[in-house]
Amino acid sequence: MESTQLVTLVVIGVVLVIGVVSFFANRIGVAAPLALTVVGVGIGAVPGLPHFEVEPAIVLTIILPPLLYAAARQVPFVDFRRNLRVIGFLAIVLVVVSAVLVGVMVHLLWLTVPLALAIALGAVVAPPDAVAATSLGKRLGLPPRIVTILEGEGLVNDATALVLLSTMLAIVTTTTASPNGWMIALTFLWAVVGAVLIGLIIGAAAVAIRRRITDPVLDAAISLVVPFVAYLAGEFSHSSGVVAVVVAGILVGNQGAYRIRASFRLTEAGTWRIVTLLVENAVFLFMGFQLWPIVSEVAGQNELLGTLMVAGLVILLLVGVRFAAMPPLLWTIRRRYRKRAARADQTQGRFDNVTEEDFQQRAANFRQLGIKQSPLKSFTRGMRASLGLTTKKDKAARDTIVARMTELDKNPPAVPVEIDDTARARFSRTFQNFRKRLDQQNNDLTAERDQALGWRDGVILGLSGMRGVVTVAAVQTIPDDQPMRESLILIAFAVAIITLVVQGLLLPPVVRRLRPAGDAPGNERAEVYELRKLMKDAGDSAVTAAVAEAEASGAPVQPGVLDEVNAQGQMWIGRLEIWANADLADPENQVAQFQTLRRVQLVAEREALRDAYERGAFSSEAIDVLRAALDSEEISLDAVDSRATNS
Repeated sequence: MESTQLVTLVVIGVVLVIGVVSFFANRIGVAAPLALTVVGVGIGAVPGLPHFEVEPAIVLTIILPPLLYAAARQVPFVDFRRNLRVIGFLAIVLVVVSAVLVGVMVHLLWLTVPLALAIALGAVVAPPDAVAATSLGKRLGLPPRIVTILEGEGLVNDATALVLLSTMLAIVTTTTASPNGWMIALTFLWAVVGAVLIGLIIGAAAVAIRRRITDPVLDAAISLVVPFVAYLAGEFSHSSGVVAVVVAGILVGNQGAYRIRASFRLTEAGTWRIVTLLVENAVFLFMGFQLWPIVSEVAGQNELLGTLMVAGLVILLLVGVRFAAMPPLLWTIRRRYRKRAARADQTQGRFDNVTEEDFQQRAANFRQLGIKQSPLKSFTRGMRASLGLTTKKDKAARDTIVARMTELDKNPPAVPVEIDDTARARFSRTFQNFRKRLDQQNNDLTAERDQALGWRDGVILGLSGMRGVVTVAAVQTIPDDQPMRESLILIAFAVAIITLVVQGLLLPPVVRRLRPAGDAPGNERAEVYELRKLMKDAGDSAVTAAVAEAEASGAPVQPGVLDEVNAQGQMWIGRLEIWANADLADPENQVAQFQTLRRVQLVAEREALRDAYERGAFSSEAIDVLRAALDSEEISLDAVDSRATNS
């Protein structure tokens, strides 16, 4: 059989296995990555079945970027920002600490393994897998904050691990006696900062290009190449390609939602679902399949039992360190929240009653008092100082500004200072930005209070440290001439497979037992209703202004057109009001009745459209327009159904 035909048969077989295993895994309530890993181990044990190796560079360059990009596209930036400290602790501090502890332990157990090489192994096994944890978390219905933390940790910790791994391997291969702490710190700093800059540039470029494209095929093609461009650019600049991919994915996912055509985004979402389904599940299948050749090599050296014992100790250490980190992490979160809440309470009374006119007048008064800084900078720095947003080195300037503000409050000028139009517009923008920042801070505190992490959440976060594809791929980059290389690779495989299977199977019953607190039933529906009303008010204001402008230009809008536009917005408000107030626990609630009747109506309309199409009485263009409208309506009904099911 020719090699091309063999490769084709392997690909077909892998796709069929993925489809069948995923189908039955969902039926029996087991996550597909876990089931595929076990199936891969079973297939690999079949006697006489040929085994093949995949270069680690292929996994890290071709497979990892699209998986990370697909996951990053779905991360809400606001939630990511709110949990940045927690994510940073888990993805950087905990990974480094775990890697060092594992390295020291392995070095003490196997003195033939250099410390730098042992830490390289620790870097390989330290980062939990983004795909495994988040797929399980979403499937189990974990609270949104835990899912965001797991997503963010899994997306960022790979960069920490890979930078630490490359640094340790460089030390090993150059026979350096001890690591240079400053060089490691600078390398890691550039890996992060450089990758963030590259990711921002590529993400912004992708959004700018895609918003101008009118061809959906070209748009999908650009979407598919973005993660590879970001990864290669990051690696070429000697920064982290992983971080560049994550930053580009978050930017495109969040900014593209408002700048890229909805139809293109719908196509893109379907494309990425197919890519992640096949690539992600194939990785877990292959991870299990690769286990047995490594076991055979280690067994041939009579080191299997000792290696498995060391692997067990490494697993216990990793799990123990992660659980031990949860109490101080939760305590730090609560302590920081109390400080921020106290500071916000002090700020609330000072600035709640400050109007835009007050801001403009105070800014002008600063000029009259002879403050050398511009009135704009003076007032905003004064506000920022009162919020505690300035640094310690600004203390003198802060105290001066606050004192001048107090003086103005006590002795306002008898004659208000005149403000020209240019300054007024500039002050207005600054004031709106400041109020937005203040609202953002208050909303962050509200979200922190409503989604506070308790001991149940700490247990779930501790148990969610499953390892995966990065561990298996990265460990194989250890050079062939290093001592006990096969044993180190087997340890990494054992850590990845055992944590994935054991912790993955333990997590669902633990979650069901603990029942972590989520959003109160109906909260999301009420928020959707209130948000839609806010959007409608903005739309009505814009329509009113457009109608007035049309009338002023001598081309008034016809009454029927305006009534139809208003009716469209009111229809959505009425529908969401029913959804927000309905008791979804009642199978005969208003939402269910509406959905049933509207679906009956849609089926009939679609059949009528098909009949008209088959008769050829109407043009294909007209048929396509109405088919797209029906598809959009069906999608909206599906969205309401899924939200109702999860409420």
